[in-house]
Amino acid sequence: MYSQNFLASAVQLVSFASLLNTVTALPGHGRYIPRQVTDEQARGQTYDYIIAGGGLSGLVVANRLTENPRVKVLVIEYGGFDNSLTASLPYFANGLNFASMIPTTSAPDAGLNNASFPVLIGGVVGGGTVVNGMAYNRAAALDYDSWEALGNEGWGFSSLPPYFRKSTTFQPPSPAVAKEYELTYDLKAYGNGPVKPALTNFQFPDLKKFWSAWKDSDVPLPKEHGLGDAVGAFWMPSAIDVKRGRRSDARADYYDPVANRTNLQLLTNTEVTEVLFQNGLTASGLSFTNRLNNRTSRAYASREVILAAGAINTPKILQLSGIGPRAVLNAAKVPVKLDLPAVGANFQDHPVAYLNFNLSNQAFPNGNSLTVDPAYNASAWAEYDARKTGIYASGRGNGVAFLSLPQISTTEFAESISARVGKQNAPSFLPAAYSDRQLLAGFLEQRRLLSEQYGGNDAAVSEYPFSGGTGFIAAAFQKPLSRGTITLDPTNPKAQPVIQYNTLQNPLDAEMVLAVVRRARAYFKEPALASLNPVEVTPGAQYETDEALLGALKQAVLNPSFAHPAGSCAMSPRRLGGCVDDKLRVYGTQSLSVIDTSVIPMIPAAHLQASQYAVAEKAADLIKARTR
Repeated sequence: MYSQNFLASAVQLVSFASLLNTVTALPGHGRYIPRQVTDEQARGQTYDYIIAGGGLSGLVVANRLTENPRVKVLVIEYGGFDNSLTASLPYFANGLNFASMIPTTSAPDAGLNNASFPVLIGGVVGGGTVVNGMAYNRAAALDYDSWEALGNEGWGFSSLPPYFRKSTTFQPPSPAVAKEYELTYDLKAYGNGPVKPALTNFQFPDLKKFWSAWKDSDVPLPKEHGLGDAVGAFWMPSAIDVKRGRRSDARADYYDPVANRTNLQLLTNTEVTEVLFQNGLTASGLSFTNRLNNRTSRAYASREVILAAGAINTPKILQLSGIGPRAVLNAAKVPVKLDLPAVGANFQDHPVAYLNFNLSNQAFPNGNSLTVDPAYNASAWAEYDARKTGIYASGRGNGVAFLSLPQISTTEFAESISARVGKQNAPSFLPAAYSDRQLLAGFLEQRRLLSEQYGGNDAAVSEYPFSGGTGFIAAAFQKPLSRGTITLDPTNPKAQPVIQYNTLQNPLDAEMVLAVVRRARAYFKEPALASLNPVEVTPGAQYETDEALLGALKQAVLNPSFAHPAGSCAMSPRRLGGCVDDKLRVYGTQSLSVIDTSVIPMIPAAHLQASQYAVAEKAADLIKARTR
């Protein structure tokens, strides 16, 4: 069965889609007509680099590699171009653009009453940056330092700011708006790069009350989260090109401006099916299938094959190519080229509980105004049409709180969790794949780092976005102990892989999820929100005991994914169950690398796109350095 939350989200999308009936395509709103090749043109050709995946990571690296006009790059993308207003108009990020996603469903999740869930992954040029909620935020310094602590030299926080800055140009709000809503930022966190994080000038009036509620609860209030201090309540930019009034995504920012480079070719609507090898395990190219005519072709790379298909499909490609856990390959009848248990293990996401509170006495406009007030909708559209400003030029809001475990519960609870983590018999709460000695060793090291994070205030375990427009809040758990897997379907290996989240497999995760949800409830009881008379609708205030509340969350409220899949081809030393080294090269192979979110060894407390832009920029430098 499907989660009721996702069905509700689909209904929400319909309501937003209905707004499209009031608008028409705008002059100048179209996209650059890109340079493309067909599968026939690419067949048999040799490039310097071939990149599997034209999402965030693939387009960033393709852009940077082709800065050298002598370097020829082919990018192969599963999807096509989405030139619709649904994809580009900022306000429509409040809905779900299923048309530009790869239809994918999780395996039944034992921890969530055996429910299956739609898996939200981009299937479009630009990838997740075209279909996500546009949230642009970075994690606390300790999150990135944990990557380096696992043995990944050069991946701590001190090494990443140059790439955060290289990828971004910040767009501040007007001084008047910043003063009215107490919006703060620090330009030192940003640079002069392609992506355009913004604090928009449109904010819901009730945002002032929502912000006051956090201030009154004595949580930290960092001026700028992007400099490593990302625990507390702060302002989270949206990826919006304010001047153009459109989404800022990897296609618009990294591909369209360079699409006329003759050394950059893009093949769309094509699925990569296999990495080709020669002389043992030296990657030499890719096999791919045109999804429109089912024709299979090959192209070759003289320098490197780069996988950027995302945390769901990169492990699938490797496994189809004979690189992965022997048992998985044998079950799928794929000849084993390299037994590498790390491929598809260590899968992580952010479980999220969607809570809803009915509000009264809301200021105008609010999150419901567009759908219930046709006159306001018409005037809002006229404003957007004329000036690219107003509610249609904004996204999901800019307020967020990322809080530590002591901040959402008590110091005693946090210390208890921290202590009990190390006393668990780890294999009892892990997938069977962790019978592998190296995978288990890697998890134990991750567990040690998580234990330290749970007990302190230097890393967040929870997220609470707020716009001031509605009483809907996504209470997201940021640091799960449970680990999922991505494996080939043995009955149909070329179909979507088996996506097993294993949500709440570790019972300590359930305790922390309950703490995350209870903190959201406490927030809506703050005096600053009293005038809105919040009434809990979902899951419902009647669920008070831990047992009752957890049961309600499992029934229809808790989702295993905040659309932040990561970790399934982890960057770690091989002795700790790594798939790639700290130069992003796949162990046991030559000329093969992975550059997407699957390499993230421990999921950070943040929406992933900001971190991944930095990862991809660093990946481009690492790849370039190999040929110097």
